Amino acid sequence: MSLNLEGYHDMIGKVIHGEKISLRSLHVITVDDAYIRTLHRQYLHKNSSTDVITFHWDEEGEREGEIYICLDQAKLNAEEYGVTLEKEIARLIIHGLLHLNGYDDKDDAGKQQMRQLEDKYLQRYGRL
Repeated sequence: MSLNLEGYHDMIGKVIHGEKISLRSLHVITVDDAYIRTLHRQYLHKNSSTDVITFHWDEEGEREGEIYICLDQAKLNAEEYGVTLEKEIARLIIHGLLHLNGYDDKDDAGKQQMRQLEDKYLQRYGRL
């Protein structure tokens, strides 16, 4: 399952600049539900699906990142929230970028902070 992510490049660059994220490289990878379940189980020890997983490595003061977007979950989210698939994918990419910058959503305060930032960047740069 794949998706042309070219239309998201400008938004990604603006969020990276807005968050002052120093990246050597970034890969945004779209996957299906089975693949993200495997990643979730293997690396986060959760036997469930999710919509986005972010990995990063810091080497020599520079960060490399990978954002895995589950298109199956993105479609379900888009339907549930009444938004386009493109808008939901934009939100998930922004969410992944925020994780790359150290934000965490393990508690309610972190979730709220990330949601506010997602909304801010979607409003500013989410026109695809």
